[in-house]
This record gives sequence, structure tokens and C-alpha cells, in this order.
Amino acid sequence: MDRLRDLSRGGRLLLALAVGVALFGIASAVQADIPDNGVIHGCYGKPGTTFKGQLRVRDASQGEQCRFYENPIDWNATGASGATGPTGPTGPTGPTGPAGTARAWAFVGSDGSILRGVNVSSVTHLQTGVYCVLLNGISGDTVAAVASVFDGTAGREVANTAPGFCSAPAGIQVDIWVTTTNLLVDAGFSIVIP
Repeated sequence: MDRLRDLSRGGRLLLALAVGVALFGIASAVQADIPDNGVIHGCYGKPGTTFKGQLRVRDASQGEQCRFYENPIDWNATGASGATGPTGPTGPTGPTGPAGTARAWAFVGSDGSILRGVNVSSVTHLQTGVYCVLLNGISGDTVAAVASVFDGTAGREVANTAPGFCSAPAGIQVDIWVTTTNLLVDAGFSIVIP
């Protein structure tokens, strides 16, 4: 104890720092060895014993077990997934969205019949795989049109549009063909004029 008093203030500070670093190193080594893939194993005293509720961490990697008066306990262990909960009630209906910006659109059957649509006046089935689409108040030669097959065979049928190419007033010609054979084929399609 006298030797400690004989040290200068800087020497005592240096000694305290060295002891702190050593203790931190020992604690870190022990802590690094105890977790088992993120699971910490421990034991707590059983009720009815003098050790009731006392908690201690054990090193399972070294085979350390709980004592006869303790129960095991683990932290951060991943348990089995629970059962799926019941479906919640249906939420309220949301507000109506803004009107679309397409000037015209239609779903067209393979025979040229308009199943649903806006601003499409008629569709003429010209020949196998070729259709002429006429619009209400919109000239077919001043638009860009997009068509796609909706009842094709495994996506092998494609649609091509040619605005202003058919009929008078100008209509939009839609050609549908099979990509594997390059043959025209009748199929239902959708068309959009933005």
C-alpha cells in the first residue's frame, strides 16, 4: 500500500488504466466464449431453495450444466414459428381514383366484337389475324396505339398496330401472328390509345 502512495499521480493513473484494460480483456474473452450462436445459456434457482431466483450464466460450450437446485434458461433462442393468426376484418373502401388519361381503349374478341371499351366505335375483322379499329371522334392516323393479345397461346402470339392504315375515315390496323410460325391468327386483344 505504501508503494502505491509513493507513485506519482501520473503513475497511479497509468496503473489504474492498465488494470482497467486487463479486466476489460478478461471480461471480453469470457463474454465471447459464452454465447452459443447468439444464444446465452443460464440457470436460475428453483423455488423452495435458498437459491430461489438467483441467476447465473453458464458456458455450455465447456459442458457446464445447471445444478440440482437450478432450472435452465436461454436468451435469444429462436423458437418455433407460431400459428397464423385469424384474418382481420375487411377495411373500408378507398376513394375513387382519378379518371384515366387514355383517349380510347377496348377489349376485343377474336371475332372482332367489342367486349368493353371507351371511344371505340367499331372493329372489323378483315381476315385471319387482321382487324381494323375505328374511333369515336379521333382520327386513326393522328394517334399512337398499343395492342396486346390477351388470350394467346403461352404468350407466343403478338399484336402489331398500324395507325391510319385501314378504312376511311382512317382506322388502326391490328395484326396478330404467332411468333414461332409467323402465321396470322385470330385472337382476342386489347387496344389503348393514350
